[in-house]
Amino acid sequence: MNEHLSRRDVLRAAGLGAASLLCSTGSSCAEEAASRPNIILIMADDLGYGDLGCYGNPKIATPHIDALAAGGMRLTDFHANGPVCSPTRAALLTGRYQQRCGIEGVVTAKGHRDTGMDLSETTFAEVLKSAGYATGLFGKWHLGYEAGFNPTKQGFDEFRGYVSGNVDYHSHIDQTGIEDWWTGVEKVPETGYTTDLITRHGVRFIERHKDRPFCLYLPHEAPHYPYQGRADRPDRAPGKPGPIQGSRKDKVGAYKEMVEAMDEGLGRIVETVRRLGLDKRTFIFF
Repeated sequence: MNEHLSRRDVLRAAGLGAASLLCSTGSSCAEEAASRPNIILIMADDLGYGDLGCYGNPKIATPHIDALAAGGMRLTDFHANGPVCSPTRAALLTGRYQQRCGIEGVVTAKGHRDTGMDLSETTFAEVLKSAGYATGLFGKWHLGYEAGFNPTKQGFDEFRGYVSGNVDYHSHIDQTGIEDWWTGVEKVPETGYTTDLITRHGVRFIERHKDRPFCLYLPHEAPHYPYQGRADRPDRAPGKPGPIQGSRKDKVGAYKEMVEAMDEGLGRIVETVRRLGLDKRTFIFF
């Protein structure tokens, strides 16, 4: 390999090379692009593998995730690159050890608001975008708070969600009492339960891009604290982070509600894929 070529150059070249190879003789690139597989990657936050029905949990109802496991491939030996949020996400997005990405620990709301994953890193979104994919991220980022580290700077055409480690599920306030709900690089408040908003924007993204290949990344907040169900009240307000884990005393019950709401959202994503006739050419990873 030419030592003057960066890893970003190599990955982009690979993406563009794949795109050109897919344009076969006698058919247009537009026709070929439409036939490429869609990719939907859904990520839970702080979910224990034993908290799903398909892995033996008898108390939390996850019929949609269970159906996905029954109809596809169920993995029984998986290792995250880190036991906490930011390193795991850096590794997932880049395919590199988090130390190489400069994200060795949590990018905290209190102490790391001026840091984030360097833009020189190449994400799967950048590679797929260079190959003609529409790319969208709805949910949690946690790889940089400032607009300069925004997902739209790292290969995602669209972003709605939050950039910190967690927000109040209803008021979307982070652990330091700062409003944290974005559309692209702008803070744009939006009413709704975080889990439902992530699903709603994911469904709309699929509907908008049904006629071209797309990569949809849905990093859920659930079931990370604060422990709040749909019917619970907001705990945090601007300047008032409140109880970090939420005021609800029945946290076990809240956790169950949070996982089940996420499962319901996954069901809506799968139903949308099937309704639009995309199920034969869409990979769904949970």
